[in-house]
Amino acid sequence: MPLKVAYSAWPGFLPIAIAQEKGFFAQQGVKVETFYSEDTMAQMADFGAGNYDIVTLALGSIGIISEKNPGVQIIFATDRSAGADAIVAQSNITSVADLKGKRIGTGLGGFGELFVTTMLEANGLTTDDVTLIKVDGDKIPARIKSGEIQAGQTWEPYVSQVVKSGGHALFTSDKTPGLIPDVVAVRGLVLRERPDDVQAFVRAWFQAVDYWKGNFKEGNELIAKALKISPETISLEGVELLTLKDNLKAFTPGNTTASLYHTAQLYSNFYIRTGGIARPLDINKLLNPSFLEKLHQERQTKS
Repeated sequence: MPLKVAYSAWPGFLPIAIAQEKGFFAQQGVKVETFYSEDTMAQMADFGAGNYDIVTLALGSIGIISEKNPGVQIIFATDRSAGADAIVAQSNITSVADLKGKRIGTGLGGFGELFVTTMLEANGLTTDDVTLIKVDGDKIPARIKSGEIQAGQTWEPYVSQVVKSGGHALFTSDKTPGLIPDVVAVRGLVLRERPDDVQAFVRAWFQAVDYWKGNFKEGNELIAKALKISPETISLEGVELLTLKDNLKAFTPGNTTASLYHTAQLYSNFYIRTGGIARPLDINKLLNPSFLEKLHQERQTKS
């Protein structure tokens, strides 16, 4: 049976399209069936229900899923958001202070709420000064255009859609380095029963990352072919695509957001405070660097 892998339009997740188009999964000896969707909430629900084996999501989203699915583990990080996540707003809102009394759309109880909270607190406001409305990122452009909300938390390509409609980016993730890492997570049953297939998936993923970094134009064309979009719409601006070497550093315990352990602890504390989870995240169990370490050893042996 193929591994069922869900991903979305977020740029950091697109190496999967390159791996499919270049045949990297087949080269590594694993069958992969991909499921593309722009509905993050549905992806989270479907992965939690066991409909996918592997999913690409923000670390904060996996933290929420893991409470009801304790076997889920993060096996590597795809990227860090460095400007491509944003709080976008109507044109008449020119500063964060202007958000006081306004309605802001975001994914409540997830990484988006922490991002919004961080922005507000950095500018002397709190969530008590605004009204937070539950809206998924792909719906933000339409909700702002209709006036239902005055601002919203979203990501590319939806940030660009808001800008084209006359809005603008008010606050971006380049001001919160390391706060929004994106990751690949695997169900516990799959990790136990198909570790060799998971390892092959990891090999193919980083093969695709290395290819894209070395052949950006060709990589964009492959992605465009897979998603049936124009290559010109594909960009890594504001996204730090992570290599194997980057991941080995990220999976090292530390006290800055360069470490996934530290960032996961920030989310755990936030979710406990806001009622998103009932128990603190078991971070040492949630993060599984073994597949990265094995790939690193394989590459060292070959070299």
